[in-house]
Amino acid sequence: MTAEITGDSRIFAELWISFASLVRSYVAAHDLGRIEGRAFVDEGNDDRLTIREGKRILVIEFDGQTGNGQWTIYEDDPGPERQLSSGTFRIDDDSLVTFSDRRGTMELEIAAEAFTAKIFDQD
Repeated sequence: MTAEITGDSRIFAELWISFASLVRSYVAAHDLGRIEGRAFVDEGNDDRLTIREGKRILVIEFDGQTGNGQWTIYEDDPGPERQLSSGTFRIDDDSLVTFSDRRGTMELEIAAEAFTAKIFDQD
């Protein structure tokens, strides 16, 4: 049983790396077309990715053991009093993603685009 959990953990770790990279790429591509302003994205270390755009902050947290995650959008600074919206998601080992605020599943690339739209307020 332990070997199975370890195998799943490796899959989820690789999926997280791919997902974080896709989000960073989509944010960078969005910035290319902007006249001013810039979004900032961290490296997604420790199963947490933070994107800052203007006065909005999107924090994506992922559990590499289960494939479950949560996201929260804050205004200005993280904190419960600044929370604008939040939800959960799941990345399955087949790279399909399910969001708590959407029906059905989507490919990892489409999920990364959906997160990018959240920070740029384009859902």
